[in-house]
Amino acid sequence: MRTVKVKRPSPVFWVLLGICILVASAVSLEVGPMTDPPSWVVTGLRFPRLVLALLTGAALSVSGCVLQSILRNDLATPYTLGISAGAGVVAGSVIVSGIMMPVMGLVAAGTAGALLAVVLVYVLASRGGRSEYGSTLILAGVTMNLVGASVLLLFEYFSDASRILEIVRWMMGDLAVIGWSKPLFLLPAVAAGLVMVMFRTGVMNQIAQGDDIAFARGVAVGRERNLLLASAALLAGSTVGVAGPIGFVGLMVPHIMRKFTGSDYRYLVPASAMGGMLLLVLADSVSRLLISPAELPIGIVSSLTGGPFFLALLLRSGRRTGG
Repeated sequence: MRTVKVKRPSPVFWVLLGICILVASAVSLEVGPMTDPPSWVVTGLRFPRLVLALLTGAALSVSGCVLQSILRNDLATPYTLGISAGAGVVAGSVIVSGIMMPVMGLVAAGTAGALLAVVLVYVLASRGGRSEYGSTLILAGVTMNLVGASVLLLFEYFSDASRILEIVRWMMGDLAVIGWSKPLFLLPAVAAGLVMVMFRTGVMNQIAQGDDIAFARGVAVGRERNLLLASAALLAGSTVGVAGPIGFVGLMVPHIMRKFTGSDYRYLVPASAMGGMLLLVLADSVSRLLISPAELPIGIVSSLTGGPFFLALLLRSGRRTGG
């Protein structure tokens, strides 16, 4: 059972976090191969990219926060459920088939694949007992990721070089946009998912105490967990469909924000959303600066940052359990 640490963050914390996001956003609009870009570059390329980074960061961070709550596992991430595998298999199959599809068609296909993977993982996990739900869900998600990776390798083996490059580039994560189609496609899904989670932060606090305690306090644990799982899947699945897999954001941000807000999800969820925005905007700026005028895929930058964080968290968890 996880104890909810009540720690009301001061107004100064929220103000400073907001200022950091504004400063990072201003820097992001200035970063690029052009030192004095024309207005159409800013309004048609950099500003849509900034909005996409803000939406993606908020969605992945809140999704990770929800999963860590309902699974009661500090190492849970949006990709625990096989979301990236499902999106990658469907989007990869579209790319390999050579079907002429607009960008938003590929985005919708990736989103559908991500959500389908979550449904399959949930069906597998639901066959276990209630006490084994969390661990079974994680194992099913890991299995889905392994199967999905194998299918993608099979696609790459039988594809020509140009399509292999396209699949690999998508799997590395990509925030590059031309116009507003991607941000506008992602906005409704992220808004719906965030609203669903925000209205259930009190329920998340109860579930974090344990199923029996939550049930005794009148919480319909099974129904609420399913709704939260669906919200997390919607947030992460739509993001993967739009920007590709971007790892570790959903792992790092909730843990970092917990240092300032405690484990009360009434504060942790909005703080995670804002922290995710800040982290991904900064990571995107770094990805465009490191090898300018070219850029690194955002997934590589987030993995290089998140890998050491994950190892440190894993070692800390091992020391706590005496392992």
